Amino acid sequence: MKIRSSFFIDFNILDENLSKLKFLAPNNKIIFMIKANAYGHGMVRIVKFAVEQLGITEFGCATIDEAKILRRVLPKHIFDIYVFSDVQINTKSSSEFYLNSRTLPVISSLEDLEYILDDHDFRHMPLCLKFNTGMNRLGIELEQQDEVIKLLKHHDKKEIYHLFSHFSSASLSVKKKRPREQYDNFLELKQNLKSSSIEIKYSSMANSGAIEQQFSLDETHVRPGLMLYGPSALLNPNITTTPWSGKLIGRLETYILKTFEVKRGTPVGYGGTIAHDDGMVAVLALGYGDGISTEFQGKKLQYLNHAGTVLGRVNMDMLQLFFPRSQNCPLRAGDRFLMWGHDPEYFRNLCQQLKMIPYELLCQLTVRVPRMY
Repeated sequence: MKIRSSFFIDFNILDENLSKLKFLAPNNKIIFMIKANAYGHGMVRIVKFAVEQLGITEFGCATIDEAKILRRVLPKHIFDIYVFSDVQINTKSSSEFYLNSRTLPVISSLEDLEYILDDHDFRHMPLCLKFNTGMNRLGIELEQQDEVIKLLKHHDKKEIYHLFSHFSSASLSVKKKRPREQYDNFLELKQNLKSSSIEIKYSSMANSGAIEQQFSLDETHVRPGLMLYGPSALLNPNITTTPWSGKLIGRLETYILKTFEVKRGTPVGYGGTIAHDDGMVAVLALGYGDGISTEFQGKKLQYLNHAGTVLGRVNMDMLQLFFPRSQNCPLRAGDRFLMWGHDPEYFRNLCQQLKMIPYELLCQLTVRVPRMY
């Protein structure tokens, strides 16, 4: 059976993107962020390729369940996993998983730190701490650092294996006040820990936006996510100055289910949206059941250098694309239709039309769209 709508992932482009990343951050180790099913690209296959072909051995996910999937499906592959958000450290099953699976919980609260230090089974677990330097999301508060130091000394802990924090505004210019203040707070935190005889083996703060701007690269690691999948993490107007030249590793293709002519004033689809001109309608085999949201209504899509407009509501399984008769667009049922390809500019323009960030558009693709590698 021929597969129709598909998300094609090109590992060669991922390899090229990694080389471009290393040019920007040549002295840093990499924690490859693969949360949310590798930003919609298929976590297991991305990690497998990255370990076997790219030599990446450290990955970051959001939840312990993501880590469990990787360990279950790739039991013979050697790599470290950091769990950044939903660590669930204080349950027996989670504790056993961390202790036996080369998976590291990133501790973001004083309560979780106390728990892990008081548990004798965790005495040899590398300690990963995340501090809130101004993002005000997850993270141990800077005001609690004296309590942290006291706890570490009480439990005879002399090293933090990896010290983390996260920028709130790296998608904007790092020349602005907030990123600078956050990094200054991080550097001061590091100095306070070291002055208290707490060694820091590894540290990282730079996400994709910071890496693109080559900011905070004096730490041992960087944590690229979006940029390795292709798009820039910067927002307008800063994106115009980015040195990032990555390409999208995935292209989303579908096909035309049906074409038909319409006269101006003809109602089409749910709600009877009226065609504003004479033209042709192409019905595409993608809908919100595939992750194409109703935000696509009224937006422009390109087909063979012709601009079509999504007419009416997006359906669960399909959408209608209208082309004015004046374009004389050669539409045929059964033809392939490229929703987006490897061109980052086209994808960026599509995101701007939709008023979405690239993360949203990529992550909302559902499992109904097969990933083809």
